[in-house]
Amino acid sequence: MPPIISQSNDPVYDKLLGKDNLCGTPKNASYNDRCGYGPRLPLLIISPFSGVNYIDHQITDQTSILKFIEDNWHLGRLGGQSMDEKAGSILGMFEFTKGHNNQKLFLDPTTGTRISP
Repeated sequence: MPPIISQSNDPVYDKLLGKDNLCGTPKNASYNDRCGYGPRLPLLIISPFSGVNYIDHQITDQTSILKFIEDNWHLGRLGGQSMDEKAGSILGMFEFTKGHNNQKLFLDPTTGTRISP
């Protein structure tokens, strides 16, 4: 069961925890119907800066990518209770401290292994 990241108590749509169990009590002026994560989604990062043979176990969602962009380019959050504020970080999937020579990366379409350019 994924964590409940936003409280909601909509009796029509909140059935995450069963018929009579809603998703908590939302804060004043917050949105309902956003109580938890759905099914797991794989995220594959292909970059000269991505970790080699690395699996990150951080809880992330689609807005984690948006959060990375906002933080990397100092753009600030979207606001309006956007979920990027609560999103997990994807920084652990990268190795920015290692020297990279910006070579192009080619992967074998069948095996996914690196092909030398």
